[in-house]
Amino acid sequence: MPSHRSPRARWFGRGRTRALLSVGALLGVGAVGTAAYWHDDASVPGVAVQAGAIHIDLATNNKVKPETYTWTDLNSSLPSAAGGSVAKVLRVRNNSTGRLVFNYTVSATASGTLGAALKVTVLKGGTVSGSTCTGGTAVGTANASLNGFSGSGGSLQATAVTPYHDLCVQVTLPPGAAAGGLSSNVVFTFHATQVIL
Repeated sequence: MPSHRSPRARWFGRGRTRALLSVGALLGVGAVGTAAYWHDDASVPGVAVQAGAIHIDLATNNKVKPETYTWTDLNSSLPSAAGGSVAKVLRVRNNSTGRLVFNYTVSATASGTLGAALKVTVLKGGTVSGSTCTGGTAVGTANASLNGFSGSGGSLQATAVTPYHDLCVQVTLPPGAAAGGLSSNVVFTFHATQVIL
């Protein structure tokens, strides 16, 4: 009997050693990077990819390069009395190709002593009443310094029923400003940024 138990114990010991070594070999396969890469896929139905080209237009300017527009409507003399103003409407249009949506901002710079004195009010959806703008919502701060003015016009979609905003721009020479015989070159800059839907 004792001789029968001894070979069994040795056999059981060797089997356990082999099992442990085989586990070590499996771990070694992962350590040396020979295991397979795993991946998974999922599908979302009803999704379409659209491409296009962003384009912001002013007034009736229709995709003209370079994108500058001389706004002659505002080329006029301010009333001689301080506190006088001039107002005109400028249309901002999303003329992008594809179904693009963009947000846009408007900023302004003005040269010289007169430019530093001028004030501006921009009303989205506003209309001209005499020499002032009425109605609509303010873009930026109303009656702000024209030189350095900045405001957000919001978003425009190319395929909307009305893919444009009418901005009423009012430029005012405040009371007490000495500006006789002076002139200023005013530049409004519109910057469009695509909205990722």
